[in-house]
Amino acid sequence: MSEPRRASVFIIGSSARSDERDDPSRSPSTAPSSKRSNILWHPSGSDEQADISFSPLSLVVRSARVTDALRLARVPTVLRLNQPEINLGPYRPAGATASQLFRWRQNRPRVFVACAGDRLVGFAHWQPVLPDRRWQLIALGSATGVYDAAPVWEELIRYATTAAGLRGVKRLYARVPIGSPAAEPARRIGFNAYASETVFLAQQLHSTPGVVPLRAQEQTDTWAIHQLYNSAVPKQVQFAEAWTSHRWDVRFGSADGHLVTRGWLAEDGHQLLGYVRVTSRGATHVMELIYAPDHHDIIPDLLDGVIARLRGVTSIDRVYCALRGYQAEAVAALTERGFDPVLEQDLDVKYTTATARLPQPETVPFHADVIERLPKRVPSFLHGKPGDGAAT
Repeated sequence: MSEPRRASVFIIGSSARSDERDDPSRSPSTAPSSKRSNILWHPSGSDEQADISFSPLSLVVRSARVTDALRLARVPTVLRLNQPEINLGPYRPAGATASQLFRWRQNRPRVFVACAGDRLVGFAHWQPVLPDRRWQLIALGSATGVYDAAPVWEELIRYATTAAGLRGVKRLYARVPIGSPAAEPARRIGFNAYASETVFLAQQLHSTPGVVPLRAQEQTDTWAIHQLYNSAVPKQVQFAEAWTSHRWDVRFGSADGHLVTRGWLAEDGHQLLGYVRVTSRGATHVMELIYAPDHHDIIPDLLDGVIARLRGVTSIDRVYCALRGYQAEAVAALTERGFDPVLEQDLDVKYTTATARLPQPETVPFHADVIERLPKRVPSFLHGKPGDGAAT
């Protein structure tokens, strides 16, 4: 097994973060019109209680502008999230800002920046995903020098959450590496992990001819693939991701003409046993694996068949594959074919809406006391009036 190459996946250049944080019970400004907040900012690794020479810093968070593009290109520390898909091409925050400003599409990037005085000290890049326009956190950046970037990222994530809610976005997602400096700011804003995954990387693939026949995905296969997903994925993960069958559409080209998506299926008669989806850009590929829970034995043949077909249509330099925590049985098959684990991360979700709960009627037992029955009486009008002959 070759030595894992973590540097090609997880890029972070900031210094060690402080072990102590400001009081999370402080009441931040949540109104989108209030772009200014005060944070107590300390150098990384300093003793906040002993050093009283630092005062609150006025921080302005807003959407990126044209004038920010050059400064974004010079941000020294960039935490590239959304692994492994972000490795399909070079990442440029200035390019994402240009797309936000000049491409009027529903899924154009959303870039927010944090400024302290006349200096840009951080940014957050979000990508809307169609058809429901959920937001995926792509990258965080900081230019805080010796100061800790976590408070800046916390304000950026808080502002983005409010901005997403005002646009009708119900869910925000983040794939945060375990132990990352971005983990604590995300938790403070309310992001919760619904699954974990390990990212594998192969640069020298080993495979044998597959026994199980595979066929290329067609547009009409999305419903069957979605049913396979529903049978293989835990319910709590399904509820958090809330995918529809459109999630499995194949795309033969992205907006910039560089990304290509392919899919292959393994079937037994009319039953779908496994599915592999590969997104490619040049010689770099990202593989997604789904298989029936009662057909784990198909994993080796499924991988061998896809690798063989991938070699037949394109060149291969690097292949990434992210395995969820509930897919542990596929680890051995990946390792045998040259994949090494390079990163572990949590899959986080943040809801901008609250679940509406209707009151349920509850039956309350009522015990009546038994009393004596009243004696039968003749209606009073039959008695007549006093002095009336009918009374007698």
